[in-house]
Order: sequence, then structure tokens, then C-alpha cells
Amino acid sequence: MGVYLSSPKTDKASQDGENDKLRYGLSSMQGWRTTMEDAHAAYPDLDSSTSFFGVYDGHGGQAVAKFCAKYLHEQVLKHESYLSGDLGTSLQKAFLRLFHLFTIYFV
Repeated sequence: MGVYLSSPKTDKASQDGENDKLRYGLSSMQGWRTTMEDAHAAYPDLDSSTSFFGVYDGHGGQAVAKFCAKYLHEQVLKHESYLSGDLGTSLQKAFLRLFHLFTIYFV
């Protein structure tokens, strides 16, 4: 059997939320893997004008996916480029910072 089950787990975990500008819903299902490896983040009010949503595929392990779900949005907020309105650069820098943190915690 290994990392796969003999039949998929089809129970779903769902969540929804909203703010004054949007509504969202999400759902996850474990499937054939022996454990749930994916993670998600939903922050409809990252700040007064920005929402942040992420889906992180575990690719054979849940530690990195959960780490991203917990910390990526915080790293986006930390960069000066975010404060100047450059969301693209801030997101790129956040990914690079998380990659650096991975090498400290997961290697």
C-alpha cells in the first residue's frame, strides 16, 4: 500500500467566509494518500484593500505546505515593496524569503 490507500478518503473539509467586498468558499479532500498533504490560507482582510488566498500542494509531504500556509502572507506584508503598492515584487520577495527559511528548517 505504501503512501496510497486501497480506496480514497472522500470526506471533505469545507470553509467559507466573507468581508464587505467578497465571499469565498473552499473545500479539501484527502483522496488516495495516507495523509492530507495539502494546505490552504484564506485571509480576506490581509489589510484594508488586499485579500490573500493560497493553495499549497504537499507534493509528497505536508510540512512545507503547512509552513507556506502559515507564513507566506506574513512575508508579503513585511516587504517595503508591499507598502509602496508593488504586490508582485512583494510576493516574489516573500517566496524567496520562505525558500531561505526552508533551507534552515527543512534541510
